[in-house]
Amino acid sequence: MHQIDTRRAKQFQRLRVYEVALLSVTVITVFALPLHNVLTLANFTMIYLLLVVIIAIRSGTGAAFATTFLSFMCINLFLVPPYYSFGVADARQVLDLGVFLIVSGIAGRLGAHARQQTQEAQQRAAEQEILYRLTRSFNQLTQNAGVYEALTKVLREDLGATHAHILPHASDTAAYGTVHYLVLQSGEHIYGTVRVSFDRPPQVELLNSCVAQAAMALHRIDLTERASKSQRFEEADKLKTALLHAVSHDLRTPITIIKTSASNLQRLHDQLAREEKMAIAETIETEVDQLDKLVGNLLDMSRLQAGALTLDCQLNSFEEIAGDVAARIWQLTKQERLALIFPDDMPLVNFDYGLFLQAVTNLVDNALRYEPASSQIELRGEVHDDKALLKVVNHGETISPQVKAHMMEPFYRGREGHIGLGLPIAKGIIEAHAGQLWVEDTPGSGATFIIALALTKDQPHEAQNSHC
Repeated sequence: MHQIDTRRAKQFQRLRVYEVALLSVTVITVFALPLHNVLTLANFTMIYLLLVVIIAIRSGTGAAFATTFLSFMCINLFLVPPYYSFGVADARQVLDLGVFLIVSGIAGRLGAHARQQTQEAQQRAAEQEILYRLTRSFNQLTQNAGVYEALTKVLREDLGATHAHILPHASDTAAYGTVHYLVLQSGEHIYGTVRVSFDRPPQVELLNSCVAQAAMALHRIDLTERASKSQRFEEADKLKTALLHAVSHDLRTPITIIKTSASNLQRLHDQLAREEKMAIAETIETEVDQLDKLVGNLLDMSRLQAGALTLDCQLNSFEEIAGDVAARIWQLTKQERLALIFPDDMPLVNFDYGLFLQAVTNLVDNALRYEPASSQIELRGEVHDDKALLKVVNHGETISPQVKAHMMEPFYRGREGHIGLGLPIAKGIIEAHAGQLWVEDTPGSGATFIIALALTKDQPHEAQNSHC
C-alpha cells in the first residue's frame, strides 16, 4: 500500500510539472496578444526562450521540451500573420521559427543539465554530511552494540529504510519492499550482516559507504580490545616478574627460619630445655605470621593492579575506623599508642568499611615502626570544603624527599631492606574510592599521611548500599 501511494505521488508530481509549463506559456501568450503590433517576432521568441530556460532549470528536460513545443505553437498560431492559423505569410519568419525551435531545444537541454548537476552536487554534499556525522559518531563509540545502533538509525532516518536489522544479533523480524543484504566485513573479519529494506530505489553507493564505515568502526573497536588485552597480559607478565624478584628474598628468609627451627626441634628435641622449645615455637609462629602477611599483601597488590577490586560502599564513620585500629594496636602491644582526635560534627563518608580499615591499618603499622615510645600516633579527622580528611600523624624522623618520591611505589625497599607493600596497597585502595593519599612533614619532626575522600551531598546520614 505504501509503495502504491509513493508511485501515485510521483505521477502527480510529474503531471504538476507539465501543468505549470502549460500555464506559464498560456499566461505569456495572453499578455503578448495585445502587443503583436508593437513587438517584433524576435522580441516574442526571446521572451519564450527565457521561459524555456527557466522551466528547464526548475523542472528538467521533459518540461523544457514541452514548453518549447507549446511556445512554438502559440507563436505560430497567435503572433505570426496570418493569425489563428499555422500558415506563415512571410517566408523569412519560417527561418525565425525554425531557429527558435532549435535554440529553445538546446537551451532547454543545457538548463536541464545545469539543474541535474546542481542536484547531484547537493546530493553528494548531503551524502558527505551523512557520512561525516556517521563517522564522527562511530569514533566516539567503544562497543559494537553502539555501532549497530548508530548504523540502523542512519539507515532509517537518513536513507529512508523501512526496516534495518543486524543479523544474527536482531530477532527474525520480517522485512518488506526491496530487501538488501550487506556484509559487515573489514579485511578477513566478518562482524555480521545488514538486512535493510526500502520502498523506493535506495542510494546504493551511500548505503555501501555507510556499511563500510560501520565495518571499519567495528574493526577499530576489535583492534582496540585486542591491544587492551595485550597490554593487560604484558602488565600481568611484568607484575609476575616483579613479584618473583621481590619475593626471592622476603619469602625465602621466613621459610628458611621456619625450616631451620622445625628441623632443630625434630633433631634436638630431647636435648633442648622447655624454655628453648617454647622460644623456637614462638619464632616459628612469628615467621609464619610474617609470611602470611607478606603473601596476603602480594595477593592484594595483584588484585589492585589487575583492577579486580570490588567495592561495597556505605556511609561510614572515620572515627569508628580509628577506634577499630586503636583496639587492634592495643591487643598487639598492650599500650595506648594511638590518640584519636575528631570533631563532634564529623560527617559520615561513603566507603567500603573493610577495605578502608585495611588501608588505615597499613598506614598506622608503617607509622608505628618509626614513632618514638614516648609519643602517640595521632588519628585526626577534619573537613575541608567538600572533602573529609583522615590524618595519620607520626612524630618520628622526617622523611627525605627522595624517599617520599618512591615510598608508595610497589616493591620499594625501605631502610630495613624489605619490600614495602603496605603503603602501595593503602594508596591503591584509597584511589579505588576516587580519593587521594599523600604525605606531608609533621611540624617539628615526623611524617603525616593524609587521606582525602569526597563528601556525599544531599544524602541522609545512615548507611546505604552504593558504589563509590
